[in-house]
Amino acid sequence: MRGWVTLLMAAWVATAAPAQDAPAISAVPRGPGDLDVKEDQYSKLREKVGIDQRLGEKVPLDAPLMTHDGGTTTLGKLLSKGKPVLLVPAYYRCRQQCNVVLMGIFDGLKRVKFKPGTDFEVVVFSFDEEESPEIAARKRDELMQVTGRPLKQNSVLQGVYDHRTVAEWNFTVAGKAAIDQICESIGYKFVRDPGNHELLHPAGVVFLTPEGVISHYRMGMNYAPWDLEKDLQLASDNGIGSLVDKLGFVCMKYDPHSGRYSVHVMRLIQAGAVVTILALGGFIFGNRFFGRPKAGLSLPDLEGKR
Repeated sequence: MRGWVTLLMAAWVATAAPAQDAPAISAVPRGPGDLDVKEDQYSKLREKVGIDQRLGEKVPLDAPLMTHDGGTTTLGKLLSKGKPVLLVPAYYRCRQQCNVVLMGIFDGLKRVKFKPGTDFEVVVFSFDEEESPEIAARKRDELMQVTGRPLKQNSVLQGVYDHRTVAEWNFTVAGKAAIDQICESIGYKFVRDPGNHELLHPAGVVFLTPEGVISHYRMGMNYAPWDLEKDLQLASDNGIGSLVDKLGFVCMKYDPHSGRYSVHVMRLIQAGAVVTILALGGFIFGNRFFGRPKAGLSLPDLEGKR
């Protein structure tokens, strides 16, 4: 009984304290000047980050984009083939969730019957104006090494697994004006961290109809194949989906000035603590009541039966 009381008290401690007041070890020495920076800087920046879903609105088809091989294109050209577009906002030097988003899209699409480059276009759109086609090409090569090269002609696997590669994806960069145009049209809001110059941004992808109209959004970093297939079919039919739940995934990290994490990160840490405590409690309970023979019962004499 005392063990269960201890576990419940630990769970209460893990969730009771407000996340914004949760202390953490500072990465820099504390001093009198730190009194002026106690506010959680990242929580303030996070208020400026998010996705405002603009279903039924049209993206700028003439906004200039540069491809990974140094060429130029526009969303209008990519849509001119009469196929829907899966637009993936991600910047290539992101050290956090952008890689998870890209791999999440790849993992989902490799189990979808539609093929990139044939049935629809995947456009990875960097919203970092400082990135160049060379950086986009480097990221593409990295993903090619991870996901595999396209199959050779006349391979026995061709037609079955030949879409399990990013070879047909469009990796693009753009200037500030085009980035502002596209991000404004899809409601994608991000800010640059003045401390480390990195971009704080949401996680989500956008489905466009062949006419360049926003059909649907998918939030987060994991994308189920049946959801992607359904959304691609909807966009292909020029359908408009419904609003999806906004998830709080924001590319943020520890703030050394205030000595704290953002509210969202602290909530994730607290949730993980509760899950761990409950799992430990279940293990103790199961081991105590089911993991050993009950008192008064004797094991059969196997030796005597031989």
